[in-house]
Amino acid sequence: MPAKLVVIGDSLSQGFASFAVTRVDESYGAILAGCLGLKPGEWRVPDFRGMGGLPFNLEWLASELAMAYGTDLTGFEWGAATFRIAGLMDQVEDYWERGAGSRPVAVSGPYHNLAVWGFKVADAYALTDQYCFDKTRNTADSFLSLPSEPMLRTALRVINPAQRIDGQPQTQISRAREIAQTEGGIENLVVWLGTNNALGTVLELEIRETGKKPPPFESNYNLWSAEAFKAEYDQLVEQVLSLKARRVIVATVPHITIPPITRGVNKRGAALKPGERYYDYYTRFWIRDNEFNPARDPYLSKTQAARIDARIDAYNVIIKDAAKANRWCLVDMCDSLDRAAFRRNQGQPSYNFPKEIADLTTQLFQIDRTGNRLRGGLFSLDALHPTHSGYALVAHEFRQAMMAAYKLPMRPIDFAAERAKDSLVNHPPRTLDDVFGFIQTLESRFHFSQWLSLGAR
Repeated sequence: MPAKLVVIGDSLSQGFASFAVTRVDESYGAILAGCLGLKPGEWRVPDFRGMGGLPFNLEWLASELAMAYGTDLTGFEWGAATFRIAGLMDQVEDYWERGAGSRPVAVSGPYHNLAVWGFKVADAYALTDQYCFDKTRNTADSFLSLPSEPMLRTALRVINPAQRIDGQPQTQISRAREIAQTEGGIENLVVWLGTNNALGTVLELEIRETGKKPPPFESNYNLWSAEAFKAEYDQLVEQVLSLKARRVIVATVPHITIPPITRGVNKRGAALKPGERYYDYYTRFWIRDNEFNPARDPYLSKTQAARIDARIDAYNVIIKDAAKANRWCLVDMCDSLDRAAFRRNQGQPSYNFPKEIADLTTQLFQIDRTGNRLRGGLFSLDALHPTHSGYALVAHEFRQAMMAAYKLPMRPIDFAAERAKDSLVNHPPRTLDDVFGFIQTLESRFHFSQWLSLGAR
């Protein structure tokens, strides 16, 4: 029987949230699998639940601190919590580098969700299990450090969980081909890649642009030219066509200046003028407006932010052209996020939210001292990836597009049930009453800003 759904993508397709991949079984793909009639267990996904996931789950960390120190951390307790955080980091590193998380996993076949956080377009067909294996072997135990090469460790666990390196390189595409060959084809193939060809710009707050040709595999560029992107996407299209899936669904790249990973700040703290789309500066999300100093703090300028968005627009033209040429279903996630954006739309999003999650916004997640959510709810604690409620909204966009394009009979999404699974929205750790202070502590003690670029090779 053909595989009903196979997903190739990056962190957004893997279900990454709060700086970790943890519950792949709660990704938007898993929700879509349910809409297509698949039962739990019929859609194979990797397990990353150990020690909160990879690389380091901020929600899990906050919950651990809440259990250890109660609902509110005083200044004195933050000093003690520093040692607790260091110990947890060491446990996470041990688990994924030398413990259970590093060992082979036996599965009955390739995973149906083949997404890996940090993947760029070319990684789908060029990044191999052999490369991941070689880069993650025999690493030294380092105190106050996250697991080394966490993205490659993730990729190996997804692409080759059994870790059998037999000389035949495996990739996302080759594993999807194996599914097509052993399961009698693929009915619905989701391919959503391209975000990481620009994401490093907002993670690192600087632009390092490629030339017109695709860069070498190991490079430090963080913004692909339109020409380089097209060259790689054209190769991806050929690889996808070779899989002979019955239906192919592709999605556009969201504007990465909208998620609260960067905080838009205007000169003298002014609000956006009516019709204005960009702030004067885009800085770290934990820096408050009245604390931002352009002479001291890192930032992208208004011109740079607009340039990044324009480049993503060029990527999306390439994706839309490929979808049209091959009669693929297109999900315009860029347009959907633009309409859902809170701050860019001056607090008046035009997106039609399902009533069960209509109170959630794209703002930075915050709660008050009693544990009630003040704002946000669609983005997790890394300020970049959705909460489970946010992923339900992503699934909704895919479902709507698939039904319109193919007249597929698909079960509706129970948004109330999906929201009930959202641990951050429903039960936020009480230590998060001040997200800015929480992240600032991680930055001052552990250089959190360096963690952000882990997925931006």
